[in-house]
Amino acid sequence: MLRLIPNCPINLIELAKMSDSDFEKFNTELGLAMKVLKYQKAGAVKVIKATNHEMIERETAVILDRVAKLDLEFDEKEDQVDMCKAMEDNNRKMEVTGAIKGMRRLGASEDSIITDVMEMYSVTREYVLAILKEQAA
Repeated sequence: MLRLIPNCPINLIELAKMSDSDFEKFNTELGLAMKVLKYQKAGAVKVIKATNHEMIERETAVILDRVAKLDLEFDEKEDQVDMCKAMEDNNRKMEVTGAIKGMRRLGASEDSIITDVMEMYSVTREYVLAILKEQAA
């Protein structure tokens, strides 16, 4: 069986042990992706704002979103993703979701929740309804 397995070296990258300057050696989105993966969700905003990678390829955004669990909000049909906007949209969604949960706990009606959230966060009725639908699922 061993004769069927190729004997070739494998290079592994241990992100946790890499210094920030090591990531700068990559002139592509790979350096950004590895640095975000090192710092995960807590440091993603800081990493992205400190680099020139605000606009990244959709594929990179999808990988970062899923692997680093960033919960980004973006259109997966677009070729490029504005990472700052995607993170801001996620933050707004979290705020709206929290407001809806709080209003429900206080016994507010669905109509009242929709109206109040639209006014407080300057979002559309469809946006609020989509979040309500997500919460119901």
